[in-house]
Amino acid sequence: MSAARPLTALRTIAVVATLPLLLTACGYGSAAKKEDDKAKVAATGDKKLSASEVRIGYFPNLTHATALVGLQEGLIQKELGDTAIKTQAFNAGPSEIEALNGGSLDIGFIGPSPAINGYV
Repeated sequence: MSAARPLTALRTIAVVATLPLLLTACGYGSAAKKEDDKAKVAATGDKKLSASEVRIGYFPNLTHATALVGLQEGLIQKELGDTAIKTQAFNAGPSEIEALNGGSLDIGFIGPSPAINGYV
C-alpha cells in the first residue's frame, strides 16, 4: 500500500505542473480576433500613433530573430502605420537596458536576464 502513495503523489505533481500550461493556452486566439480591427486601422495608416517616431533596440543575432524578422519583413512598420522607426543594434543587454532607462529607446528586444536586472 505504501507503493501507491508515491504514484499518487507523482500523478498529483504532474497534474499541478501541467495545469498552468493548459490554462495559458486557452483564450489567446479569441483575444487576437478582437484586436484585428485595431491592427487593420494601424496597418492602413488611417490613424497615426501619438509619437512621430519609435526608437527600437535589438541584438543583431539569431537568438533575437523576432526583431530582425519584424523589421526586415516590415511587420513592425505595418503595425505602427505612418510612425517612423529608428533602430539601434546592441551587443550586450546592459547597454540596451541603459538606453531604455535613459530614454534613448522606446522599445527593446532583450533576453530575460537583462530585463530582470534592469527592472530591479
